[in-house]
Amino acid sequence: MAARRGVTIGQVVDFALDLLDEAGRVDAVRPGPVAQRLGIRSQSLYAHVDGVDGLRRLLALRCLDELAEVVTRAAVGRSGRDAVEAIVRAQLDFALAHPGRSEATLHPPGDDPELGTAIDRAGGPLRTVLATLGLDEEARVHWVRLQLALTTGYATLVRGGHLTLAPDPSATLDTLVAALLDQLPDPWPATRGGTPPGKGTA
Repeated sequence: MAARRGVTIGQVVDFALDLLDEAGRVDAVRPGPVAQRLGIRSQSLYAHVDGVDGLRRLLALRCLDELAEVVTRAAVGRSGRDAVEAIVRAQLDFALAHPGRSEATLHPPGDDPELGTAIDRAGGPLRTVLATLGLDEEARVHWVRLQLALTTGYATLVRGGHLTLAPDPSATLDTLVAALLDQLPDPWPATRGGTPPGKGTA
């Protein structure tokens, strides 16, 4: 295969994403196969990325950006528990439709400010809605971890073909989402009367 000249970082990520989508696993994406698809030597790829860790970092950034768009779009025009449900379902759909990309988003940022910003952007819509529902910072962290564990675990079981009993696994989605919503504070009932928390008169 003839080597390509002028390879860009964007092209590297695009070809790496192709491999990720085919394999459905982050650990299957390595510099060698990406370089082969680009038509360059493996050594040449290191001029663009810092080995396998650098390659997976680029994948994490791209996939976090995609997830941020998905959840932001899901939350538009919604509020409260309705927004939470829309975001959770959007994340579940993303994990089921793009298992490799979903796994790529689970990339600890360490002291990488760009990764930290990308993670904040992807998680921002959900954290914002949880705050409006009255959850403090620690409670929001616990709730997001619960959501992540259930979402990731369910998607992994479905992709692996482990949920074989009737009814169809898709029928469990409503139960899963309902279980998550049950961990939220009860909305202030209008029939209770009085003044909702945080809505006192001046």
